[in-house]
Amino acid sequence: MARNSKGNKMKLKITLSQRPSSEMIINGLVNIPVTESSDPIYSLTYNLTKNCSTTDKFIDLSRQTFQSGPFRCDYNLYKGFDIESHFGMKNKMNSIIETINAMNELPDIDTSLMLNVSISKAENSKLNALHLYFELTSKDILHLSEEAHLLLEEVNQLVHSLEGEGEEIKVSQNSRDTITYASLRLLPDSGNVITMPLTDEDYDNFTIHDSWGDLLLDFFTVGKDLYQAATTNDVSLIVNKELSQQLTVHPCVSLLFVAPQITEAEADKAYEWCDENNVKNYYDIDLPMFNFGRVILGKIDSTDTTKDEIITELAKCSTIINAELIDE
Repeated sequence: MARNSKGNKMKLKITLSQRPSSEMIINGLVNIPVTESSDPIYSLTYNLTKNCSTTDKFIDLSRQTFQSGPFRCDYNLYKGFDIESHFGMKNKMNSIIETINAMNELPDIDTSLMLNVSISKAENSKLNALHLYFELTSKDILHLSEEAHLLLEEVNQLVHSLEGEGEEIKVSQNSRDTITYASLRLLPDSGNVITMPLTDEDYDNFTIHDSWGDLLLDFFTVGKDLYQAATTNDVSLIVNKELSQQLTVHPCVSLLFVAPQITEAEADKAYEWCDENNVKNYYDIDLPMFNFGRVILGKIDSTDTTKDEIITELAKCSTIINAELIDE
């Protein structure tokens, strides 16, 4: 088990490039560490949670990944948005649908799912169908080209950026350049992400009481869990018993720059949705695996800096350069 459980101060350091980018949706797959770059860089350091069994597993799996030699990072950076960028993302989704339908590698997307760029609503029914396309295609097609992989990732990222509770968009309170959320998946250069199964003890570490700057165990599961189904009114996932609860611990993280990710009121509303849609007829949602929230793996280290400085520097970031464990 990781030495973190014995009281050592374990940290995770993530380094990002500040190469300029005007893209609304930022994602990619890079080989790291990047050692030959003249781009300005910025680093975030996280103090990893002590005496947490799930964090200990994360540390062990990350160490195995880092010690495997050069490794890869599959990442998504989410920015704040306003009405203008909301319509820009709708246009981007329509452009991706056209691109996918013009290539031979991926199944065509029904053009009836093209988004209406003349209305500001979230169009959840279309977005749910597009997310299902992402799920099924990601599961059924192996050995995708990098182009196809990135297109599918863009579909998924755009869906999560555009979906809204009750089909009303939630315009970000942040600048459209501010990074509000990031997802990093670390994997060996040859091979898949190393995982361990989640136990009831791990599920008991799930919480909705996260804060700005927290490091979370990423969902890392294709599909939607119970909370995501509730907030997107995806009743068909329940009726067809197609929920995808998180099942593993892994060296894949989410960086949270909004707070909280789920409010108490939103959690209560999701449970009300479960009652209204008789979810207990299909799932035993009292089991630990249906707990809302995520595992908090660590807290951002703001020594010698401020929240405002972190926000300003993150707004300049566009890709990942490195990730490393620091044992103090």
